[in-house]
Amino acid sequence: MSTHTPHRGYTLLEMIVSLGIFSLVMVVVTGAYLTLISLDRQARGNNQLVASLSFAVESMARNIRTGTGYACNGSSVSPNCVNGGTSFSFVDSQGQTITYFKKADGTIGQCTGSCSEARAVSLTDPLITIQSLTFYVRGVGASDTVQPQAIFVIKGTMKTDTNKTTDFAIQTSATQRFIDI
Repeated sequence: MSTHTPHRGYTLLEMIVSLGIFSLVMVVVTGAYLTLISLDRQARGNNQLVASLSFAVESMARNIRTGTGYACNGSSVSPNCVNGGTSFSFVDSQGQTITYFKKADGTIGQCTGSCSEARAVSLTDPLITIQSLTFYVRGVGASDTVQPQAIFVIKGTMKTDTNKTTDFAIQTSATQRFIDI
């Protein structure tokens, strides 16, 4: 005689409970995944804006290093800019006058030759709003053994694609490369 043992499976209630738990876990995991994607997008946007701003600042510093005849606010009357200037001009290595200033749209403008707001090329991304741009220069005309040094301070905000803003303040300097000995 053989005994027959019935095979036991899952009940309908056990299946409903397990599907409910699985669905709940999937909703939580999906929400966390979407949050991570959003944070990654925001970080990439910030990195791109920071790289754009860094490129503009480095480009300005490189040009200033190889320049001569530093002047602030379009006037060589006070070339040392000890109190700070809102625009900065110099003669580049090709003999052209370069001017940097804050444009009305909140970007950093660069002009070659005669300068006006309309002729200026924006160096920074439109998502970067420059609130203040101040130039200081020291060492101009001091002596032949002192190289002029230009210092510029930039303050502003960056707006990411999620419409969040981040404040920043940058200060950098560029020392003239030509030794005047």
